[in-house]
Amino acid sequence: MKKNVLLSSIVALAFATNANAEMVGDTIVIEQVEKIKIETRDTVQRIVISGTKEDPYFHYVQRISIPDTTAVRRNIKSVKEFNKITLDKNAKENSKTGLSLHMGVGLSTMTGAPKDYGFKVFPSFEYNVGITFDYTPFGKQNQWSIGLGVGWRLYHMSKNNYLVKNADRMVLQPYDGSQSNRESKISVFSLQVPLLYTHYFDNNRKWGVTVGGIVNFNTSAYTTRAYEYNEEDYSINTKSIGQRPVTVDAIIIVKPHTLLSFYCKYCPMTFFKNNRGDKMHQLSFGVCF
Repeated sequence: MKKNVLLSSIVALAFATNANAEMVGDTIVIEQVEKIKIETRDTVQRIVISGTKEDPYFHYVQRISIPDTTAVRRNIKSVKEFNKITLDKNAKENSKTGLSLHMGVGLSTMTGAPKDYGFKVFPSFEYNVGITFDYTPFGKQNQWSIGLGVGWRLYHMSKNNYLVKNADRMVLQPYDGSQSNRESKISVFSLQVPLLYTHYFDNNRKWGVTVGGIVNFNTSAYTTRAYEYNEEDYSINTKSIGQRPVTVDAIIIVKPHTLLSFYCKYCPMTFFKNNRGDKMHQLSFGVCF
């Protein structure tokens, strides 16, 4: 409380416009100050005001007892310097860092693919888990984050076709009519590095929006075709399918006043490398916390 009173007094002194000192109630108003000197020793703070525009010999001294012994000595010669010191001090006090655990689950699909792929939003899905290092430089409302995580995405296709490798290119092939209980899908595992900015609209950090990108190192991807033939079940995986080793997702997360947040991710880069498969883009949306 005393620190607030002290700062209020300094602001009143620094923004003064006349050259006279007067009593206004219990407040001393000293205007157009040339120099303010603040000294802190143990539990006593000393304020010295020297000179005004009209009277360069003006001298005022006040001692204040304070319990805070962490104050430092400063000489403030101008309003500009005072404002800079105050802003720097507030920024340092308000900034903080921390670690956060994140988990998310959602539905996924491919966009832009030829119609014969027949990608289905359900039962396609994705899981994500990771940790971020969060830096809040100015108060509670702006946060920058970088992290590390893992993600697994599964894309279900039409039951009429499956992907097969033809030389170095993945192409669609129709199932044989005698094959039943058919299933075709693409699985992708990725190491993820999120780079995010979050703005909170309230001091309680319950309502905010996050935007940014997620760098995916797609370490593993394969296709699966499963079917039944002559009452026997078959499942065939094809690896080295030519996925891009690195992709970047654009992401937006909406954080309402609930435990869960809602996200949407889209990758503007094609899933396959050039000439390794048809052009298609990854899209997903879901909940995270």
